[in-house]
Amino acid sequence: MSNRPISRHTRRVVVVGSGPIARATIDDLLVRSDISLLGVVPLDGEPLHPALDIPVLGDGASLQEALESTYVDEVYLAADSQRHRSALQAAVDTCERLGVPFALPLSFLRLQRARPLVADAAPDGFVHFTSYAPAQGQRRLKRALDFVSASLGVVALAPLFAMVALAIRVESRGPVFFKQTRVGRNGRPFGILKFRSMVVDAEELKAALEAQNEHRQGPVFKMTHDPRITRVGRWIRRASIDELPQLWNVVRGEMSLVGPRPPIPAEVLKYDSWQRRRLSVTPGLTGLWQVSGRNNIGFDEWMRLDLRYIDNWSFWLDLRLLGRTIPVVLTGKGAS
Repeated sequence: MSNRPISRHTRRVVVVGSGPIARATIDDLLVRSDISLLGVVPLDGEPLHPALDIPVLGDGASLQEALESTYVDEVYLAADSQRHRSALQAAVDTCERLGVPFALPLSFLRLQRARPLVADAAPDGFVHFTSYAPAQGQRRLKRALDFVSASLGVVALAPLFAMVALAIRVESRGPVFFKQTRVGRNGRPFGILKFRSMVVDAEELKAALEAQNEHRQGPVFKMTHDPRITRVGRWIRRASIDELPQLWNVVRGEMSLVGPRPPIPAEVLKYDSWQRRRLSVTPGLTGLWQVSGRNNIGFDEWMRLDLRYIDNWSFWLDLRLLGRTIPVVLTGKGAS
């Protein structure tokens, strides 16, 4: 599937289906400016739109592979509910397992008199589902807290940023910031900035240290006494100052104050399918992992903590986690 650059506000979708329902859905999606149609997954082996140059992404059996190969914001399941019920159910199971939002046509429900009360069921004739569906009011509260707090934080911490930048430049050659691609909600990549806490050639030196990786269970690399970390770097890591430039990502909406930490793409490629559901929410600066021991817990438990956060999210949970983060940062508990 194509990874061509598009606006971060454009939703990337895949259509799974066949027959008139799928063709009508494709027609509707192609004229929407807020959607990029990545491709289709036919259920009956017949091209859905032979006259249009729309990528065919295998069949229903290969849906998981297609969803894991790039970032997808939603899957439209568009087919006759009687003829393809088992295939549609299998697609639903795949989307739920991976945490990918999906939409089913109202015709799937075979309604006679009842009318949906679901807000998202209206204009396109689909009911939209996601593994993370907080009430709209709580979503707005979360975003308001993120935007206001991060904006004030960027301004208030400017003197600290200047002192840290000066200390980094005095101790070692190289840039003040370390730029890195991370994976955000629904697998969408974005760029973050961190204060550089390692020597300039840290990535090149990583291969020689792989045998000393303390995270044996998963794809993350962690060392308690990593020789690549500078003296200033060790201090700003212990105080979590190296992550503070990501407040700008929070202002932009690419991150939240609270949520699973954004992984690097190489780590996501090694995820088990159940672990990918942690990508269904906006990543954050802090979360259950940070207040539960950080580097002192194993990778699988880290993933389960993130999924527990997703399944039990509320605005008040975010406030509690922010409150618990303060003593963790002050004591450096679990930091490397």
